[in-house]
Amino acid sequence: MKKIYLVLGLVAGLSLSSCSLDSEPSTSLGEGVAITTESDLQYAVNGIGYLMSEDRMLYGSEFGLYADLLTNEFKYVDDYGQSTAIARYTLTKFDELPEYAYADMYGAIANCNKALELSEALEQTETVDKLRGQLYAWRALLHFDLARLFAHIPTAVDDVNAANSGIVLSDHVVAPDFKGDRATLAQTYKQITDDFTQAMNLLEASKDEKKETGYFNYYAALALRARANLYAGKYAEALADAKEVIKDGGYELYTPSNYVKAWEQEGTSESIFELLITANYNAQRNSLGYYTDASGYPEAALDEDGNILTYLKATPADIRSKMIKEQAVKGVAGTHFFPAKYPGREGLYVNNPKIIRLSEVYLIAAEAELKGNNDGAKAAFYINEIEKNRVTGYTDVATVTIDDVIAEYEKEFFAENQIAFAYWRNKKSITNQVNNVISYDDNQTILPIPQREIDFYPGLVQNTGY
Repeated sequence: MKKIYLVLGLVAGLSLSSCSLDSEPSTSLGEGVAITTESDLQYAVNGIGYLMSEDRMLYGSEFGLYADLLTNEFKYVDDYGQSTAIARYTLTKFDELPEYAYADMYGAIANCNKALELSEALEQTETVDKLRGQLYAWRALLHFDLARLFAHIPTAVDDVNAANSGIVLSDHVVAPDFKGDRATLAQTYKQITDDFTQAMNLLEASKDEKKETGYFNYYAALALRARANLYAGKYAEALADAKEVIKDGGYELYTPSNYVKAWEQEGTSESIFELLITANYNAQRNSLGYYTDASGYPEAALDEDGNILTYLKATPADIRSKMIKEQAVKGVAGTHFFPAKYPGREGLYVNNPKIIRLSEVYLIAAEAELKGNNDGAKAAFYINEIEKNRVTGYTDVATVTIDDVIAEYEKEFFAENQIAFAYWRNKKSITNQVNNVISYDDNQTILPIPQREIDFYPGLVQNTGY
């Protein structure tokens, strides 16, 4: 059972042991750790990536598929009791998966805060600025994903200033007995975007440097700020951020000639930020590859009656139709179709989750044009750019609707933790794998705060219904 990190001042893994993400870190240095050199700070940054790469309900594990498993586009072929509680919406405040996400994400945030505090004593060189920028970006991303799990999406609620509507915020080192109250959604998303902005300020001097797999650069922070602004309903800001990434970031959309191979490779042309998974640091049997293959836990297959599989099977001119594999599951009749996005570099366990890609930035721009400017024609430009790089013989469309944008999320981002969120932030319901309709404002769209947190601090407000 995971230890929970409401005690946001603990330092459970600064991992000060290597400049390379391929080397083994130490994860038990605790309060006595010192950061006295740039190398120490580099090791601390590496440690955050390690913490996010191995455990359950994180980016390389169930959370990487979370928003897909919530929909009836996916199905579990056989129930190994691993991710199926997500699909059935039966996770409780006593279950392990919410505890894993809560513990590890807040633990990593605590490490960010400690490293930022200790790094203030260093000479503020360009290298130190870049490393501090990494920590601010991680802190922003972790708060954002905690908010997606444990709080409603701002565009799906009536009052973003309602008390306790957000999450507990952690922006500095606190005492071990600290007990934090939940912020509002407005406060939560302000800290997220402020942290991304601070990261960009620190990373700006290196914006023209070659991107490095597993690390943020200026444009990664900017793209993720665009995503956060979209969720917050700040459409003008989201559009401006997205346009800058598209125009100046130096990324290129995959084409039909390189789309399939991109899923076997690291640091590809579209990948703005991806987590570096290695043979030593991965989620093993709870990894993305293991859930999406008949030889593993076959709990993330595509449903035969879903929009995604129906489209892909009927549209061979779309290169994305190559991203499904038909397999037989031992002991289960017939064959089934699984996503082919996680083939593994050294076995099924080793796949880098692409946290944000250029295609998503195009869709952020399209959605922001529609929601902010009611301009279907301008939104169509971004959809057309993706589609003509996916579908042989594609003909541009003159205008699109929000339903077209959501459909593009389904086609482009299946098995990448996007689908349910795209519906809910646009105030649309989904149907889950057991055929229950889940409204965008249903309390089932968010997870319970782990009971251990409530036991530690009874004043912490639990999500309604748990």
